Amino acid sequence: MAHAVTIPPQSTASFERSLRPLRSAGLVRLDDVEAAALAAAVDGIVAESVELFGSRTDPASRGGDIDVLILTSAPRFETSRCVSSRFFMHCEERIDVVVLDPDRRTPAEDAFLQSLRRVRIT
Repeated sequence: MAHAVTIPPQSTASFERSLRPLRSAGLVRLDDVEAAALAAAVDGIVAESVELFGSRTDPASRGGDIDVLILTSAPRFETSRCVSSRFFMHCEERIDVVVLDPDRRTPAEDAFLQSLRRVRIT
């Protein structure tokens, strides 16, 4: 099992810097405002990982909402609501936040994860 990491408040700029190479390589499609909003949204969230999936991981796609997967043992609804509302305070782009417990996944959740093209951003 991977250890959970905390994204401390002072690392928002660091988080944005970690997105730059992913953006430059065409692995994620986020503009500067979206990247900054996502960094602010996940600031302080305790998670095993934060990943993008869906159309924003396909360089050939255009538009689309931002799909975020957070693997954490924190309460799902509260985590999703917190990240979504923080994101929207900085950016009006649509965002979908899926929160799964890495230690308590159902077979359906495992199948869902296996069907995704994911890019880990933390």
